[in-house]
Amino acid sequence: MLDVERWLDYVFFAGLEISMLSIPALVLLLAAEPPGPIALAALTAIGVSTCAAGTFRGPWVDLGEWPAPGDLHTMPVRSAYYSATVAAATYAGAAAHVASGVGLAGIAVSTLVSVVGMAALPRAVGRFRTLAYRFGTPEP
Repeated sequence: MLDVERWLDYVFFAGLEISMLSIPALVLLLAAEPPGPIALAALTAIGVSTCAAGTFRGPWVDLGEWPAPGDLHTMPVRSAYYSATVAAATYAGAAAHVASGVGLAGIAVSTLVSVVGMAALPRAVGRFRTLAYRFGTPEP
């Protein structure tokens, strides 16, 4: 039972982080067409990204060091990354939905892009940290 509670804790804070830091992409998606497939793919991207980030941040899957939710040094990078991941998953999911005419195709594609995007986050943030250290930023 404790593992489920711990996972829910990780997912809760990942949901707060992703939904707030991906607002730039969500604002742009408000004007995207067609609204039905876009909305379905965007909701799928937010939900799946939240669950994936909560799972990957915890001790269950080791993909590298995840930045802490309140880390101010990586917040701009994480905001851009989450926005790009949500936008890419939404675009791909909506395109699959429109091309096939089946909503489940859009959900599946949006899910796949979201999980792959969240799995690559530690590596992307690590590369930005390495780049910052090369330009003289002191290590924490």
